[in-house]
Amino acid sequence: MSDDKTTLEELIEALSRERDELRVQLQLAKQEMRDKWEPLEDKWGSVESRMRSLGDVTSDAGKEVLAASKVLLDEIGDAYKDIWKEIRRS
Repeated sequence: MSDDKTTLEELIEALSRERDELRVQLQLAKQEMRDKWEPLEDKWGSVESRMRSLGDVTSDAGKEVLAASKVLLDEIGDAYKDIWKEIRRS
């Protein structure tokens, strides 16, 4: 369980850096990309909240939270890649 949590924390750290970079680029971006950004911010908040409340849980419920967070982080990461592609095309 600890390894799973560490892996998620590393993924969160990497996506956090990418999120910060995208936020800067979005200041110059078209409204269409901003519209894609808003739902991602909601998902990001959900992941942060889950991880804060998770603590050092080793129960089945904790494992389910980790698995759900991983899925959400993968979705966010894929969406970030799509936004970067659009920014670079602009």
